[in-house]
Amino acid sequence: MVSINPESKSRAVNREVLSELIKLHGKTSLGGKLPAYDGRKSLYTAGSLPFESEEFSVTLVDPEKKDKEKAEREYKITILIAGRTDLYHLQQFLKGRQRDMPQETIQVLDVVLRESPSWNYVTVSRSFFSTTFGHRGDIGEGLECWRGYYQSLCPTQMGLSLNIDISATSFFKPVTVVQFVLEFLNLRDASRPLTDRDRVKIKKALRGVRVETNHQEDQIRRYKITGITPVPMSQLTFPVDERGTRMSVVQYFMQRYKYNLQYTSWPCLQSGSDARPVYLPMEACKIVEGQRYSKKLNDKQVTNILRATCQRPQQREQSIREMVLHNKYAEDKFAQEFGINVCSDLVSVPARVLPPPMLRYHDSGKEKTCVPSVGQWNMINKVGRPPSIEKAFTRFGVPALKNIPTIIFGADVTPPPPGEDSASSVAAVVASMDWPEITKYSGLVSAQPHRQEIIENLFSVTKDPQRGNVNGGMIRELLIAFRRKTGRRPERILFYRDGVSEGQFSHVLLHEMDAIRKACASLEEGYQPEVNFVPVEKKHYTRLLSGDHGRHDMTDKSGNKLSGNASYNIIRYYEGLNGLDKFVFEAIVNGVPVPTDWLSLKLQTHYFFRKTIQYALNKYGFTYSLTSFGCFKFQRNKTTHDGIVSPWHLSDHEISMLLRSFVAEVVRELLKQRVPIKKALQ
Repeated sequence: MVSINPESKSRAVNREVLSELIKLHGKTSLGGKLPAYDGRKSLYTAGSLPFESEEFSVTLVDPEKKDKEKAEREYKITILIAGRTDLYHLQQFLKGRQRDMPQETIQVLDVVLRESPSWNYVTVSRSFFSTTFGHRGDIGEGLECWRGYYQSLCPTQMGLSLNIDISATSFFKPVTVVQFVLEFLNLRDASRPLTDRDRVKIKKALRGVRVETNHQEDQIRRYKITGITPVPMSQLTFPVDERGTRMSVVQYFMQRYKYNLQYTSWPCLQSGSDARPVYLPMEACKIVEGQRYSKKLNDKQVTNILRATCQRPQQREQSIREMVLHNKYAEDKFAQEFGINVCSDLVSVPARVLPPPMLRYHDSGKEKTCVPSVGQWNMINKVGRPPSIEKAFTRFGVPALKNIPTIIFGADVTPPPPGEDSASSVAAVVASMDWPEITKYSGLVSAQPHRQEIIENLFSVTKDPQRGNVNGGMIRELLIAFRRKTGRRPERILFYRDGVSEGQFSHVLLHEMDAIRKACASLEEGYQPEVNFVPVEKKHYTRLLSGDHGRHDMTDKSGNKLSGNASYNIIRYYEGLNGLDKFVFEAIVNGVPVPTDWLSLKLQTHYFFRKTIQYALNKYGFTYSLTSFGCFKFQRNKTTHDGIVSPWHLSDHEISMLLRSFVAEVVRELLKQRVPIKKALQ
């Protein structure tokens, strides 16, 4: 464990401190070890250090500060041996002899493989970006697109795998602040004063951004922007001595630096605290290169990023191979220190295409039936007369669905957009109401704390002064509605869950499955239906590419794997979960689709992920068949198979978005009635 005093929130500063420590004491006090550091509290070495606890002192010099006394800063580093990691448990786990995943050991190896890239590239979460990876494209409004790659070490059936994929994100252009403002606000005349609305936009965009001054050639200083002044620079004054003598910013720059400021009708950037602000003219500042723009992009910017980064499968495979060669893992000194070898070849896995369901047209048409090809089908001249819903599952479908009363849930949590630091998340749950057809859904929504992924209101117990404990919650209400509609209680529950990050899978599973169990038990004593909990993961970096791009019977016209393609040998282990399949369902014109990762779990039984896949498929064949068929049934996609089942679409796009639209409309009406905005938002 590493402790640095004074503490710094910047990983870059912490790495500079540790780098200086290694230079001074690496061959002596550290015993010649080359440690890997995560930038926070964890430091790992290949072998024991010659001490249990030791304190060191290093001094860093800021080259940007002219005053030597102010430029030097002393740091005290305390290294305490917190524990030792043994690779034996990882070996046992990968051989299937141990159930629990040694997460700490995997984290150590992941930190080691990320150490060199962390020094050489700009780090954003688990991705690394650099201008050396290719041309950076202008995406508009003062932003540009940087290329990079995602890297993560994860256990699979094949052993430890290094997941690498091409990535891209938005960065501030390293231009003067004046140029950024002109591009961001789409202004042509820089002499025009900024409106209050413009000033608010600029303040929101530039808060937290680092800039460097350019009005002195011999001295460049860096500042972090904290705000924008409320008045133009021509009216801005500040005290220059203890007597309270005030001077304008324009006068100060002319007297001190002989610098004639031009954009005096614009406000100044502000750095420091409100008590001791530092005013910086926009024309005297330049945005420091390598800063990510983390706020929400507009539609045009998103389109520009997609256009700049979209690649055909064969091109993407080549880019990934080039990235691996560029990183030179075999020559990585940290990997060599810890004895890690990385194979530079892509992994080959077997796969098969799940058969699509047969679609039936009305008898009045020329064609009676249709088998979708590459996830698409033709609806030209296909008219339903009279409009009706056939009981397709009853006539042609999965017998298990017809024989056992089944309710299908779709659940999702929609977080507020980036930049909204206090807005609530919206949880939405929908459920089928017309067994055995499974075409009509009812839905409920609930607000919950900011960016909380676990759905709170699946089941609840409230105390009533007259009735005592009162059971409630969205699951219970939808189960009651199902029984009213069908006259039967569901004996099987299929729960599709989206909106869960990888690290939260086990927590969501334990909490929400427990809520489902309690909701069922509250309806009737001893009522415990079979529950299949199916988390859906789309925001991952696994890409399935064709082993032979020239085989037209195995790829579509874009070179992608055929829709409905399922790979059973690339299973990734999630702590507390047992993933079984990855499906590729998207049929797109350009680019590489993201496989929809379906993890089928059961309430009563949890299978160890080393179990054979065939056994799992036999056990859960109903879930997979229904999942595959359900991707053909979303009402808005009339002619395509999009890889997502209808319940998830409804919970995500329909219910959550409708609720946000409704709330926005209510707030607008209240504002029209001159209700204070704070009260309207409440």
